[in-house]
Amino acid sequence: MLEIRSLTDDDLEDAMELSTQVGWNQIGADWERFLSLSPEGCFAGTVDGELVATTTVITYGDDVSWIGMVLVDEDHRSQGYGGQIFERGLEYARERGGDIVGLDATHLGEPIYQKYGFEGVATVFRWRGTLREHEPGSLECDERAPCVERLESRHVDTLCEFDRRHVGTDRSALFRKLLAEPDVRGYYASDSPDSSRLDGYAIARPGRTGWQIGPIVTADSSAIGPLLRTVSIELDGRDVIVDAPERDPVTSQLESIGLSRDRELVRMTYPTTEPALLTDSVRSFVDFAFG
Repeated sequence: MLEIRSLTDDDLEDAMELSTQVGWNQIGADWERFLSLSPEGCFAGTVDGELVATTTVITYGDDVSWIGMVLVDEDHRSQGYGGQIFERGLEYARERGGDIVGLDATHLGEPIYQKYGFEGVATVFRWRGTLREHEPGSLECDERAPCVERLESRHVDTLCEFDRRHVGTDRSALFRKLLAEPDVRGYYASDSPDSSRLDGYAIARPGRTGWQIGPIVTADSSAIGPLLRTVSIELDGRDVIVDAPERDPVTSQLESIGLSRDRELVRMTYPTTEPALLTDSVRSFVDFAFG
């Protein structure tokens, strides 16, 4: 019998084993991030005291809840544990009372989530590859495009306001957490001399199988290329992952830095069919687990 309780710090090593078991990109810092941002929305399923299932629910502002990390240990599958712990996560999301609950599903998982009332709203892709090596040298600003610089702590408030305006919900807690971590790299594009006005930003962080580039959010398409080129130079020759919508010019820009499509998923929402975290300004996602 599966017992469901809150996930705790003591579970994180075992939770990491579950995500590694299925080949996902999470590292320990990701699990710590889930728990730090949503301690009441992270759930552990145990059998005889052993962690065998997980799910996480991250909430953004008062309107969006995102379900991820629905995992079941390979030796305990086909017993309904995945459905049970997912239902607990969905119950928590409903209790939050937000307008939208979102998730990214494989095509195999899509009919399962449809039974709970979720509907597909967009096709999304995982891109993967090794960044093409660049000649040594520094970036120079192009007068026809925004300049790109590293994000610093003094930019966080401006970044959070920009993201809220262009994505339509409040993700400031996530960004304050991410940008306080030493291994996370952030970049912003701006044609303002004092960086008081952003044209876009990109965040990159290490993962188990590759660096995760995302989110990338821009006011218009002019900042996409400079941001991706800067990231590709800084992460020169490394394996990277980008989770993104099917949208030009994002597709051509990702191909230009050496990436190709790896997986296709479907973004699903409940109880409305409004695309969650998917405005025209969103060029790539945090990842499939964070939305």
